[in-house]
Amino acid sequence: MKKMLLLPIWVCVLSFASAQTDSLKWVNEINEQVWKPFVTHFISGNTEGFSSVHSKRVTRVEIDRGILKDYEKYFPPVAPASSPVKKNTSRLFELRFDKRISNGTKAWETGYYKGTVMQEGKEPRSYYGRFFVVLEKEEGVWKILVDADTGKEANEENFGKAFAMEGKR
Repeated sequence: MKKMLLLPIWVCVLSFASAQTDSLKWVNEINEQVWKPFVTHFISGNTEGFSSVHSKRVTRVEIDRGILKDYEKYFPPVAPASSPVKKNTSRLFELRFDKRISNGTKAWETGYYKGTVMQEGKEPRSYYGRFFVVLEKEEGVWKILVDADTGKEANEENFGKAFAMEGKR
């Protein structure tokens, strides 16, 4: 009798463990293929690298301004010398998530970002945003298909409540 009662519990435990493993796999893939390069390229101002994590079919949504952009409008050709790097300035950029959902080929992720600009002789200045992203695998590689953000509800408190890239799933 005890064995029969334990069987459904073990089935549930094994199913949950399998789902967790699948979730961890796609989360790690997205982190490595999209978010880590996204942050690195954003901080360095590398437009070519930044655009490479986006699908050529991307839709960029600037919610607060009511603007939709396609790839060409979001990433217009830029001459290398046209984006000067300010001397004695550095930036940090952090992502934190509140939802990460995937079926293995498409994903929906939402969360908050925090950018900090540090300039020599000045206090660091931080800003916050709320993001909504749809990702899709293209030829086996995750790409951002829809990239939307807003300033609404974007603040230090909500940023702090969300979980880090390698945090809770």
